[in-house]
Amino acid sequence: MANDRRDALDRLAGVLPGKLGQLLETEQGRYLAIGGTMAVGYLALVAAGLGAGLPYMLAITAAQVVLIACAFPAYRTLVFRSQGALLGDLLRFLSVWSGGLAASFLGTPFLVEVLDMPPLPAQILAVVVVAVGSYVGHKFFSFRHRGTSAVNVPRDPS
Repeated sequence: MANDRRDALDRLAGVLPGKLGQLLETEQGRYLAIGGTMAVGYLALVAAGLGAGLPYMLAITAAQVVLIACAFPAYRTLVFRSQGALLGDLLRFLSVWSGGLAASFLGTPFLVEVLDMPPLPAQILAVVVVAVGSYVGHKFFSFRHRGTSAVNVPRDPS
């Protein structure tokens, strides 16, 4: 099943024109595409919660619960293409995700209550800030495994 998803993403990269197709062939490009899709879905859920009259922190929490169920399998199979143990990947993923969650839970009230920013723009700003740190955390911790190199460094032949 995971290979089917990867194959579909690879086929999509093959039919997209030039640089766009090449972008999906890179881990960073896949993160941008999948993570961007996740961010749009997350913000839509937050907006729906706010539109339904939920307090902004409850809307954020509900959206986080839904999104994490989608993000882990997507990042694991489509972006980072991990072959590691599912439980280990999940636990490391949750630790990185919780850092972004904490930043969002602390930063959003600051932006809303102190800087008087509306909740949805505050969440958009939080998503942008957390996205970069999340990529680094997932790349070098969540989905990196012993025996794999995060950076290809030539070995000294001596």
